[in-house]
Amino acid sequence: MTVQSSDAEGVSRVVVLGASNISLGWYPLLHVLQEQIAAPLEIYTAHGMGRSYCGERSRFLSTQLPGILSCGLWGQLPEVPELDPRPCVLITDLGNDLVYGRSPLQVAQAAEQCIQRLRQWNPGCRIVVTRPPVESVDAVGWFRFLLCRLLLFPFCPLTLAQAKAATLELDELLLAMARDLEVEIVRPVPASYGLDPIHVKRNCRRSAFEDMLLPWRQERRADDPVPTIARLRRPRPELRWVRGKQKDTAQPSQTSDNVLVFAF
Repeated sequence: MTVQSSDAEGVSRVVVLGASNISLGWYPLLHVLQEQIAAPLEIYTAHGMGRSYCGERSRFLSTQLPGILSCGLWGQLPEVPELDPRPCVLITDLGNDLVYGRSPLQVAQAAEQCIQRLRQWNPGCRIVVTRPPVESVDAVGWFRFLLCRLLLFPFCPLTLAQAKAATLELDELLLAMARDLEVEIVRPVPASYGLDPIHVKRNCRRSAFEDMLLPWRQERRADDPVPTIARLRRPRPELRWVRGKQKDTAQPSQTSDNVLVFAF
């Protein structure tokens, strides 16, 4: 399926890769993006509840989504003119794959592959990677771990000790990767998490995204127009499976006067 990108000059393009924190925080994320990045805005995103970077498919309840590395995003990023503003990229929720049994090294390699593909698309990408919530996971006791695993990831093969060790190892690998590849890396604020150690609390989502996107922030001049905020519903991905049946959605999934959203 071919998506129709805007041909207008001066379009600001953003790529957002992630999982449940993007799905749950879509509205505050969209608000922050529109405040910080000049319109018109094109958002290319691959996210979803339980979304995997490494796997072929991931499942949440009755819905399956393709893995981020194997989804349609990579063939649909638009050709970018030489004078186009540098695209902004957010890569988050990388710890999600640990609960599917992938090693920290596999997850870090998936993140590196995403970065390499994005730089092949546009070498000027401004990339932000978020670290896993090490402090939040480290504070979890056995009862809360069993409860979260039962409710969120009933097929998770990890013990509590393994989950904590894997999260710490992934964090160290991502820090090393960020230094080697010269990308921004952002540490999550421990106070943003509550009983659920991996999902940002509802009342902290906007501030969490503001922290994540701080490296992109540009000071607005006094004569800059106040951004018009479009509140769009959560986008539907180009391809998903619901109760085993394939569902296709034409892209862009969401449109307004100043925002296009392409979901994969």
